[in-house]
Amino acid sequence: MLISTTSLIQKDFPKIRHGDSIVQLGSCFSTNMTYWFKRAGFRVLDNPLGVIFHPVPLAKQILLAFGKAEPGEFVQKEDVFVSYDASSSLYSMSSAGLEELMKDQLQVLRTSLEEAKLLIVTLGSAHGYRLKESGKLTANCHQQPQTLFDKELTPAEEMTAEWDLALKEIRKVNPEIQIVFTVSPVRYIRDGLMENSLSKSELFRLVSLLKRNSVNYFPAFELINDVLRDYRYFETDGVHPSEPATAFVWDFLKEELFSIQTLELIDEVMKLRKMEEHRLLYPESKKAEEYCNLVKQKRESFLSQNPVVAW
Repeated sequence: MLISTTSLIQKDFPKIRHGDSIVQLGSCFSTNMTYWFKRAGFRVLDNPLGVIFHPVPLAKQILLAFGKAEPGEFVQKEDVFVSYDASSSLYSMSSAGLEELMKDQLQVLRTSLEEAKLLIVTLGSAHGYRLKESGKLTANCHQQPQTLFDKELTPAEEMTAEWDLALKEIRKVNPEIQIVFTVSPVRYIRDGLMENSLSKSELFRLVSLLKRNSVNYFPAFELINDVLRDYRYFETDGVHPSEPATAFVWDFLKEELFSIQTLELIDEVMKLRKMEEHRLLYPESKKAEEYCNLVKQKRESFLSQNPVVAW
């Protein structure tokens, strides 16, 4: 039985074009989709504080960027410093260095949100880890002792309260921004299959409650788990969608997000990308040199005619 996709997209789904700035925040699936946006020639800021799965620390990042929240604690792991407000990909060899790095990345986030035409938020899991000492939900536990945290399934109402504040701050400085939420299709099975389902249900409730803020929803979860619904479209871990699966989501998204003119421009970008990626049998040969020069000329000519395309 084939599941129809005709009713999955809202009628007023936003449209963007090359030159529009995009911000992507959230789980690892947002980074998967950033690959396709950049490949198609779009300017994208992807998770400046690293991949974050839980909606509350994700909303806090936005509030921190606008000076509306208090920073969380730093953690020293041997000679490395990390923050409970960011992923482990953001680190420094000193507390002062991490403080400066956090400040810089939050400023990047703020500036990007002030200019962005589109914000896409990918929600990963409603399971969170709350520090017993401060009572705050962390963005990442950074392999600290489990005794420091209480694990919880955060209810949609609490997550909604944080996102109401974050969306309000964004729209103060950028009232025209289009905001799209999606739920990651990644199964967090280390929590357990039933627990994963409960987590996703809270995320769907969150999206439903946030619709009062005029946000849109993109059905990445449904496309992977209900339309494709085949483990051939997952990596060998059975959890993360494969590249063909994310390509399927991208093909669906671009038909909704872009005008015919933008789609035509994307096709031209992709032809050039494929020419650049063509594997040369003898890369040192004169013929290969001539091919590389031809591709370079075509790319430079194309970009001079279409300066809004990011390469």
